[in-house]
Amino acid sequence: MADDYSAQANPLWSVTMEQQFWVDSWDEGGTKTSFHLRDVHEHAVALAEQGVLDDARVLVPLCGKSVDLPFFARYAREVVGIELVPRAVGEFFADNALTPVEDPPGVFTAGNLVIRCADLFRLTAADLGPVDVVYDRASLIAFPEDMRDRYVATMTGLIPPGARYWINTLEYRPVLPTPPFSVGPEQIEAYFDAAFDIAHVRRDERPEHRMIEKLGLDHLIEHGFMLTRR
Repeated sequence: MADDYSAQANPLWSVTMEQQFWVDSWDEGGTKTSFHLRDVHEHAVALAEQGVLDDARVLVPLCGKSVDLPFFARYAREVVGIELVPRAVGEFFADNALTPVEDPPGVFTAGNLVIRCADLFRLTAADLGPVDVVYDRASLIAFPEDMRDRYVATMTGLIPPGARYWINTLEYRPVLPTPPFSVGPEQIEAYFDAAFDIAHVRRDERPEHRMIEKLGLDHLIEHGFMLTRR
């Protein structure tokens, strides 16, 4: 059960007013967690097919209970997810019929899958250990504009030179005041150019995306970027 997870005791786990939005989202479920996909994302499949994950230590920020995690575990040496909300951590292991070991508090391990139930902004590179690949699907775009610089600075400090960083974003009009926020190529350049080499790998028009009809959008583009830490 999700409530059995004792991450509240972890000194790295705390909730600010902004983060309470995500705690409430997981508590309410339904459309509030529509960012959770039932199928492995096609970008994740492409990374596996290209050999990017082979024997890599993969970091997945704001992982929720993503089905991409066990998919990555088939290829990677180790997969480390970071998730603030204990309920999401508990549901991930329950959904995948896994019984993790919690050691130290707030760090749950099952095979080569690890989830840290913690505030990403309070983690250090020493906490995480080596990182070869970062997979950011809807993490950057979960943050409002006034928090993104802090997120970028945190992620830049967590990964070493040479690490590869995949970022998936949505760009749409009209822009909305709630997540997932619209982030396009120019913004990625502005956020990451100082410390990363940036390749714009994917640009896919998504006229069938559920947000188009649900939110009355004019259009939506899904982007994929491969960054390399300098």
